Amino acid sequence: MIPVFPDFLLVGAAKSGTSSLDRYLAEHPQIYIPPKKEAHYFSIPSFPAKFQGRGDEGMNTHTIRQREQYEQLFVPAQKGQVVGESSAFYLYYPGTAERIYHANPNMKIIITLRNPVDRAFSAYMYLLRDNREELSFEAGLEAESERKKQDYEPMWLYKELGLYSSQIKRYFEVFPREQIKIILFEDFTAHTSEIMRDLYTFLAVDPSFTPDTSMRYNESGVPKSRALFTFIAQPNALKELVKPFIPASMRERLGNRAKSLLLEKVQMNPATRRFLTQYYQEDIIRLQELIGRDLQKWLL
Repeated sequence: MIPVFPDFLLVGAAKSGTSSLDRYLAEHPQIYIPPKKEAHYFSIPSFPAKFQGRGDEGMNTHTIRQREQYEQLFVPAQKGQVVGESSAFYLYYPGTAERIYHANPNMKIIITLRNPVDRAFSAYMYLLRDNREELSFEAGLEAESERKKQDYEPMWLYKELGLYSSQIKRYFEVFPREQIKIILFEDFTAHTSEIMRDLYTFLAVDPSFTPDTSMRYNESGVPKSRALFTFIAQPNALKELVKPFIPASMRERLGNRAKSLLLEKVQMNPATRRFLTQYYQEDIIRLQELIGRDLQKWLL
């Protein structure tokens, strides 16, 4: 019998490797994850009726608000598969952990955390990549509180999304620690295969399976050619014409690789990095004590 709700959730943090991790988990034959991330079903009561930021229409369109529609995500799962779902803002919204527990008290929770300074800049570069952000990073940081008042989606909250300690604490207060797996982005990128084996063990599937981890998904950066990037990223007539002849998984991989090649990495202003490191200092120290991990590198 297909479960009404999943067995595990990848709950964020946004821009901390969640897209790549989602795809690597989906490769395992004993795991089923819907092809598209970000259902955000369990956070709905905390959402505004409509997000108002530039380009937030995608969030409004793809968010699933009805139980029946959420259940349909998992219909393709095969008997015996472990079922999961990834929504990067589950970590951020208060009340989400409680709603998840109410739906399935045995839910396994996967959390990825990234140096919050780097995470903030990656979120900015992601919105810049998609032609949504019009301000400089520094101006975007200044605009954050006003954008929150105006119901921009959480990706615009560059600073606030990186205040992890209170977000993690909410999950620790609801779920037993053994049901929560925390992964540091830096470990994930440096030791991907080892992290995946550990995750497969955590999810009680065959840990000897080796996913193709050669590709990183949903990377941030500045397009070298805006026109070419838009052509690859957005629907168009030519892509619709060839769509029936190329499997969906191959289309995703080819499109992702093409976009990655078109992106140029940009460095953060050193003064801005110093400001943000100071801003996060107390929260990083609290988080370090909470999860029992050495995070001193984040303070440098």
